[in-house]
Amino acid sequence: MSIASHSHVMPDVDGSLPAFVERAQQDALCRAALASIGYRRVKAAYARQMREALDTDRFYGLQHHNLWPTMDFVRDWLKTEKKRVVARVRWTFVGAMLATIAAVLTFAAALSVFR
Repeated sequence: MSIASHSHVMPDVDGSLPAFVERAQQDALCRAALASIGYRRVKAAYARQMREALDTDRFYGLQHHNLWPTMDFVRDWLKTEKKRVVARVRWTFVGAMLATIAAVLTFAAALSVFR
C-alpha cells in the first residue's frame, strides 16, 4: 500500500530536460547564489571585474558555487535588486518623515497654546 503525497523533488526522467527548463533552473540557482552573497559584494565584484577584464562575458564571482552567469545576467540582477532595496527603504523614509512633520506640528501647536 502506498500513500500519495506531494513531492518537491524533480521526477526521474529519461534523458535530459528541454533547454529552456535547464536554463530556468540555472538562472534560479544563479539568483539564489547572488542573493546569498549580497548586493554590495556582488556589485563590488562586478565593478572589479569590469575594470580588470573587459573582454570577458562570464561573471567569475560565483565560481566557488560552480556557476558562471553572464555579465548581462548579473547586471540585470543588480538593477532589479537595487530597485527592490530602494522601494523597501522608501516607505521607511516616508514614514519617518511623516512622523517628524507630525511631531513638529504638535510641538508648534503646544508652544503656541502655552505662550
